[in-house]
Amino acid sequence: MSDYSDIATALKARLDTVANIGTTAARERWSADPTAFLDQFKATIGTTVQIRGWTVSLAAIESAPSAYAAVDRTYRYVIRGYMGFQDSASSETTFLSLVEAVLDALDPRTDLGVASVVDYGAGPATMTHEPRQFGSFLCHYAEIAVAVEVRKAVTYAAG
Repeated sequence: MSDYSDIATALKARLDTVANIGTTAARERWSADPTAFLDQFKATIGTTVQIRGWTVSLAAIESAPSAYAAVDRTYRYVIRGYMGFQDSASSETTFLSLVEAVLDALDPRTDLGVASVVDYGAGPATMTHEPRQFGSFLCHYAEIAVAVEVRKAVTYAAG
């Protein structure tokens, strides 16, 4: 596999360690139909079926030469979270506590089990949160930015 997919899978595995995370995917999920889109994020938490899901998506790759016959790359991922809005249950408090738990799961610095990863960490993470409407459904929505540093050996061709 590629670094991109290996890292996305490893980040998804980190999400899966969070209690009551809901559904997770190591790629962006989408549908032109808002109901079909939200069906991709249905989860049963306790005995309640609700919208609660997370995706990991590559947003950008930045490369720079390294002094070690290598190239350094920064893979920038966006982790998106969705949860059904329920004012009577104070769902914003629940969702933001879940976002904090996700950040806690992402904080430990590690190589993620991917050979070329030099350093990984969500901190300092950036997170945005807002309500979003999907068809007739109002959801909490959050984005978490994560950067993963990779060093890849390169060979130089004779000129």
